[in-house]
Amino acid sequence: MDVEELGLYDFLQLIRTRRRTLGWTIAAATVMGLLIGILSRPVYRADVVLAPLTTGIDGQALEGLGSSLGGLASLVGLGGKNGASDIEQNIAVLRSRALADHFISQHQLAIILFENRWDKGEGRWKKVAPSPVKVQLSRLLNNLSGDTVRVRPSDGAPTADEIYRAFDKVVRSVDRDEKTGLVTLGMKWHDPIVAATWASEYARAANDYIRAQKISEAERSLKYLEEQIRKTSLTEMHDALYKLVENETKQSMLANVREEFAFRIIDPATAPELRVSPKRAILLGIGLMGGFILGLGIILTQNYFSVMRIARQG
Repeated sequence: MDVEELGLYDFLQLIRTRRRTLGWTIAAATVMGLLIGILSRPVYRADVVLAPLTTGIDGQALEGLGSSLGGLASLVGLGGKNGASDIEQNIAVLRSRALADHFISQHQLAIILFENRWDKGEGRWKKVAPSPVKVQLSRLLNNLSGDTVRVRPSDGAPTADEIYRAFDKVVRSVDRDEKTGLVTLGMKWHDPIVAATWASEYARAANDYIRAQKISEAERSLKYLEEQIRKTSLTEMHDALYKLVENETKQSMLANVREEFAFRIIDPATAPELRVSPKRAILLGIGLMGGFILGLGIILTQNYFSVMRIARQG
């Protein structure tokens, strides 16, 4: 039989003839998929739903200051802000590396994220000599991609970039609903209680981080405005500057008084019962389909070489 003339009937007959090969391939791939699902560590995701809040003073309160003092207001951070841009900025902080690094350092997550490289008995990072083959391969890939060669610390600790990438890709996710404006902050980990705790703590850390920034900005602005008040002798300028001082004082009071400063928790995080991965049903389906396709490939390959061998003998 010429492989190029293999019709549907011949194809079905070929599968029937070599059904054992196909069956064993499907069985092996299915078992492999099930083993992956059983042996893989479960991952749970805990979500906390947040409502972004305006954290700045409304710019309309500063209207009528005049162009020169309007510029001064912008200089100290009061002019030109509206609620929308303020909220966008806070959401950007929620997604930022600065907040992630702060949270990682505060909760010592490097040890948890890279627990296989941490020596619990000695209380330090494991010093493992890198494989020469792995080093050469890494250098080759870096040269081809143009990436900067990462120098791992001599004590075996993961680099700051490794820690952040592990946290951002594996653990943290921030999604915003464009219709409602609500933000869903998700944390994934192998322990559902830890995932829920991290989600709640990260929302609290975001509020504290943005609050500290606002208080610091207000203190610097107040110091600058007080210097300007001492330097000027014009009554009209004094009145305008005192208005700016009043607004900066309101900003500082708002930051100190409101606990949920930038994000209000609408739906707090709870420990999930269902895992997000591995999905054993999906792995089972992939195993069945993969085994079927692989089995067909093996059967067709065997048939091709069998036909070629018969053709040469004939």
